[in-house]
Amino acid sequence: HNKHEVDSLQKYKLFLIGFGFFWIFAWCIFGSILGAQINTLNTTAVTSSELMLWQRTLLRSAHAHMNSMGITTILIGLSISHIRGMFPDNKIKIILLFNLISIPIFGFGIILEAFFPNTIGRLSLISAVSAIGGVFYILTMAIWASLFIFSAMKKNG
Repeated sequence: HNKHEVDSLQKYKLFLIGFGFFWIFAWCIFGSILGAQINTLNTTAVTSSELMLWQRTLLRSAHAHMNSMGITTILIGLSISHIRGMFPDNKIKIILLFNLISIPIFGFGIILEAFFPNTIGRLSLISAVSAIGGVFYILTMAIWASLFIFSAMKKNG
């Protein structure tokens, strides 16, 4: 392989990694909008069977979110070496820290929401904290995607 082919492949590799994180980010936004829509539909009194259905739905959601967040954590770890040196290490570490803090806040928040649902028309502290964790996670996905896309654009002009 000549140097140009290797650099060209590296550019595609960086772009694909960035696109993957962007795709996850986009679907996080979609899930957030869907979750907000579901919350606005919950305007009638909740019977115990409806509460159990709500708990099951939230717990399944927590399970799915935590699996995908675990996968993205692995991907972030595997992809650090590709952007190291292109951006200051301390900025990368801050992004990683926010990501690692956001995941358990969001996950435990969803689980707590299942057992302590919002009162109709009011946002509980648990939901607010969970939302903050979700927002920080989504932002770290967007930032991570942009680092790779920016790196891909920077390679060989």
